[in-house]
Amino acid sequence: MNAKKKILSVGLAASLAAVAVVGSSLAYFTDTDAKDNVFTIGNVGIVLTEPKWDEGGAEEALDMYPGEAVAKDPTVTNDGKNPAFVRVKVEFPAGINMTYEAENSYEANTCNEGWVYNEDDGYFYYTKVLEAGASTPAVFSRVRLGTDATNNTEGAESTIKVTAEAVQAQGAKPSFAAVQNMTVEEIAAWFGTCMA
Repeated sequence: MNAKKKILSVGLAASLAAVAVVGSSLAYFTDTDAKDNVFTIGNVGIVLTEPKWDEGGAEEALDMYPGEAVAKDPTVTNDGKNPAFVRVKVEFPAGINMTYEAENSYEANTCNEGWVYNEDDGYFYYTKVLEAGASTPAVFSRVRLGTDATNNTEGAESTIKVTAEAVQAQGAKPSFAAVQNMTVEEIAAWFGTCMA
C-alpha cells in the first residue's frame, strides 16, 4: 500500500473513531425534572342563625295571640372554603296554623328575595351560589299564628324546627358559569345526588 493510501486509511479510521466516541457520549446525556404540586382539599361548612328571633322574637313567641306575627329570620352563612348551595327545612308544629312572611310583605307564605319554597320536597332553596364567607338573606322575616287558634291550645308549648343543609356547588355542571344559572329543580336534584 502506498503511503498516501495508508495516511488516508489511518485518517479515515481516526475520523470514524472520533465519530463513534462523540456518538457514544451523546447517548449518555440525560435529564430529569420533577414538580411537587401542593393542593388543599376544601370543605363546605354552614352556620344557621336567626338574629331577629334572638333579639326579641323568641321572647314575644312565649305568649302569642291569634293573628300575631313575631320576628323569625333563618339565615345561612357559608363558613367553609368552597361555594355551596343551601336549603332550609322549616317544620311548623302539627295542628297549629302558622304562616311565614317576607320582609316587605304581609302576604302569607312569602319568602324573601333569593329564596323559593319547593313543594316537591318541602325545602326552601336559596337560588344562588353562596360564596365562601357570604350570608344569605333571611328565608323569611316573621311567622304569624293563625287567627283560628283557640283557648284550648293555650299554654301548650310548640316548637318550630329549622334545619339548614349545604352541598358543594362546584361540579354540579361542567362549567361554573352553568352552575350559577341552575334552576331550583336542578339544585334539588344536585342535593339528591350529593346527599344520597
